[in-house]
Amino acid sequence: MPPVVLVNMPFANLRWPNLGPSLLKAALLQRGIPCEIAYFNFDFAERVGYERYQWLADCFAFVLGGEWLFAQEFFGKDIPPPEAYFAELRRRKPDQFGSEEEAELRSAAAEVSGFLRHCLAAIDWSTVKIAGFSVCFQQTLASLCLARLLKAAYPHIQTVFGGAACEAEMGVALWECFPEIDYVFLGEADLTFGPFVEQLLEGRLTTLPPGVIGQIPTGDKTQNSGPREHHGLRQVPDSGCEDVDLSVVLQLDELPYPDFDDYFRRLQKSLLAGEIRPFLFFESSRGCWWGEKHHCKFCGLNGSRLTFRSKSPERVVDEVVYLVNRYGVNRLCAADNIFDYRYFDSLLPLLRKQKLDVKFVYELKCNLKRVQVEELVASGLGAAQLGIETFSTPILRLANKGATGLQNLQTLKWFSEHPVEVEWNFLYGFPGEPPEEYAWLAKLIPALVHLAPPLAIGRVRMDRFSPYFADPGAYGLVNQRPLWALRYVYPFCEDVLRRLAYYFDFDFADGRNPDDYGAPAIEAARYWQDLKGQVTFRAFDRGDGVLVLTDTRPVARQFQRRLTGWERELYLFCDQGRTLRDIVSFVSSVHPEPDLSSIRETLANWQDERLITCIDEHYLSLATWAR
Repeated sequence: MPPVVLVNMPFANLRWPNLGPSLLKAALLQRGIPCEIAYFNFDFAERVGYERYQWLADCFAFVLGGEWLFAQEFFGKDIPPPEAYFAELRRRKPDQFGSEEEAELRSAAAEVSGFLRHCLAAIDWSTVKIAGFSVCFQQTLASLCLARLLKAAYPHIQTVFGGAACEAEMGVALWECFPEIDYVFLGEADLTFGPFVEQLLEGRLTTLPPGVIGQIPTGDKTQNSGPREHHGLRQVPDSGCEDVDLSVVLQLDELPYPDFDDYFRRLQKSLLAGEIRPFLFFESSRGCWWGEKHHCKFCGLNGSRLTFRSKSPERVVDEVVYLVNRYGVNRLCAADNIFDYRYFDSLLPLLRKQKLDVKFVYELKCNLKRVQVEELVASGLGAAQLGIETFSTPILRLANKGATGLQNLQTLKWFSEHPVEVEWNFLYGFPGEPPEEYAWLAKLIPALVHLAPPLAIGRVRMDRFSPYFADPGAYGLVNQRPLWALRYVYPFCEDVLRRLAYYFDFDFADGRNPDDYGAPAIEAARYWQDLKGQVTFRAFDRGDGVLVLTDTRPVARQFQRRLTGWERELYLFCDQGRTLRDIVSFVSSVHPEPDLSSIRETLANWQDERLITCIDEHYLSLATWAR
């Protein structure tokens, strides 16, 4: 085995390689340091089955189900018994957790010990000097379990942790609590990991890079279970860690192409290969250009690295071409948290010029124009992750989203016309939100069921690094505390759990319960999910002056309607939101005969029949264009 092994533990997704370790491996290879990535997430999935693995990874992330499995192995009787965790799940998730789910969890837990022994035997660890663990997707306890086994069997191995679960204070707490960890990278490691590894392998490590904690190797180094002295960290504030030098990469073009070779070798020999159609991950930017100046109140993404940086369009295209040609996969997903709007004039034309047979995924803000949606699809967009959250502009303003309900709705409509996968979440329970907005939403949603429904419905979380977390009192939030599930994962006091946590629970100072006042809209949104793909509301412009509307929504008054003359022109004009003043001006310019009363009456009738809606004082036609 090479001297450096990067370990990808459960519950990383099986459908794509892990981008972070793949970039670090490429950086090491550039320095002539051999490295491999061990995709042990496949080994566990092969033991428990693909569907159960994905269920644990996707459905149990926010109750730490995957972490709990390995906490049983790591802590044993030091944490509450399984029955206590199951009872809490039944109380909190009665519709999602019962005896069948409990049996599935117990069955998966029975495989943990054997899996870890397999990891220890699968590699000749005696030749490995550094084991690096990527800790993001419920991977912390699984990584700690294997790190403990490695340190016991091969004391010479240096263990290095990094990833989203290690950022800032969380990483410091992990290092202090677990002597199995030698070093922790608290942020981006692209610039520092290579020199660090080189010096550690050569015995030249005398100081640690900024943003790294650990102990400098000495001949008489001993492990201990209490707080440990650390070097190399400039400052660790109590929350946020804004002043730590995280060696942020400013010139993304200088990064190497990620090395996904180990993933595809492991996939090829996996028993699950027939069930997995892989994606390739790429990144064209880091940070968030919106969040730099207008941080969304609930967002903890990017941690302390909101600074927006993007690759040149030429570099993005070159990287995409390289990855597609090397791995023979034409489905790609951008790791970006937000699409760089400058790419409409640069990257997208380059992609169309290349005529690549690829489909890609991007996360998008919803202040888009129809022409921009068309450009994205024409350039190869196969799936859009839209930051919608709600259609209530007052709530969106409270959350600092930088988009209106109108923009969210019309962008959803335009994307729903195309054969692309559209993903978005319906969130409720924003601090300070007007409860009456949910009665309005409950009336609106039945008219939208022909559009792409929300992927998930849930209450707003308090995540570390978000404004809600940083200053809860400013938003009427009290009793901030670590997520309840952490008590079933770690046997630590509240203060330590607070430092380890990314998710937090809280109460509202005014005692409100969003599940009560939001119930009608939540029920309507769930019904929307149930109707996915079963109903349509389309507009066919025949080209002979007739616009045909066909409607199979449950709220439809009639299956088919024909619009001609100025009514046809008006309906098409309202493809994007229009004020009454704009409408009157437009109708007068194309057909002088309708007066204001006739226009108002037509709009009122269309609203009554759910053919249009009025949102933010703008009228928007709801039918999608037939293609």
